[in-house]
Amino acid sequence: MFSQENFENDPERQVEEDEESEESYTEEEYLKEDQPEEVNPDRLEESNPEAGGIDYDPFTDDEAGPSPSPQREQERSKAKRRKCEKLFSLECSFCQRLYRSQLRPKENFSAQISGDSVQEVVANMWESGKSLIKREVRFENGVPKWASGEIPGEESAEKFLIVYDVTAHKSYATTNLTSKKLQKWRDQIVKVFVYAYSKEVETKGQYGDVLKYLINPKNPDRAGANSMREEAALAKELREKNPHLEGHSSSWLLWATTIHAAPAHEQEALKEAQHPPINISKYFRWVGVSEAARLDSVHRGMVVANTVNSRWSKQIREIKEDLHTAFNIIQGAIRKVETMEAESNASIDILSAMESAVQPEESELSQQ
Repeated sequence: MFSQENFENDPERQVEEDEESEESYTEEEYLKEDQPEEVNPDRLEESNPEAGGIDYDPFTDDEAGPSPSPQREQERSKAKRRKCEKLFSLECSFCQRLYRSQLRPKENFSAQISGDSVQEVVANMWESGKSLIKREVRFENGVPKWASGEIPGEESAEKFLIVYDVTAHKSYATTNLTSKKLQKWRDQIVKVFVYAYSKEVETKGQYGDVLKYLINPKNPDRAGANSMREEAALAKELREKNPHLEGHSSSWLLWATTIHAAPAHEQEALKEAQHPPINISKYFRWVGVSEAARLDSVHRGMVVANTVNSRWSKQIREIKEDLHTAFNIIQGAIRKVETMEAESNASIDILSAMESAVQPEESELSQQ
């Protein structure tokens, strides 16, 4: 926060002076530091004493000179805020950290963060970076456990966010941010480290414990997924917890697989849900809770079944008619074949009779 040279001279005095200067640092002074001075914003002629002009600054608060009009003051204020309407503005590069000692976290995205107060800037940082947060983890006697709240709120920003000054190579908690620091970082790039499981997870070993006890399956199969025994046990548990639903065994197994495939911190809530996820709800149907509802459901089912059966009956009748037509055609063809066969037999008999009637015989001439 302070330079090394000032600390070496008189640290206590420097701290007091910085605190006093920070309290007297008004919004207008912040803007004046960031914006370049404007030369003759209203295009007035500059005074020249040698040329006989008026030798005073019309925009000073000197009692001897005339005070500027409120309209000009408003125009000057708007000109000073032409870059950003907010008092503080900085470019934040959000990086997700799985544990606190992770050296090179990957940059996930960048966002422009602005605000008129430190609290507003922190709130905007939280809104931008909360998508990288999983769930808070706490260690009790070295064993990781989920915190009571599944979704952390803005009040937990200190547990998940760290602001890193790239230029000064210093890290700041959100509670240590001041107006002076934010004004110094105006229009500069700073890194915001977002801890997925809170700053309680400090080392890679602790992160391994989080994976072992909270995230990874307890009894994985060869592929690293949950074993079929666990899938079947969860499917049975879901069937017993939801008697108002009916479905095939494969439907309950699909529900159990969907729960195990979800993030670890969401699995408990999915197990307690009264209905399956929307993408697999088509594989289940609701069971009527009253006798009238059940009878109505049966009646509707019978109507649907009768409609389907009628459609198939119509198709069967059409096929039967086609078969009768084909049978008649075949019978006619058979009769024609039988007639042709009878004519063929008659022709054979005639030819045989003619053959025996005109048999060749030897004459006296042929014997000589």
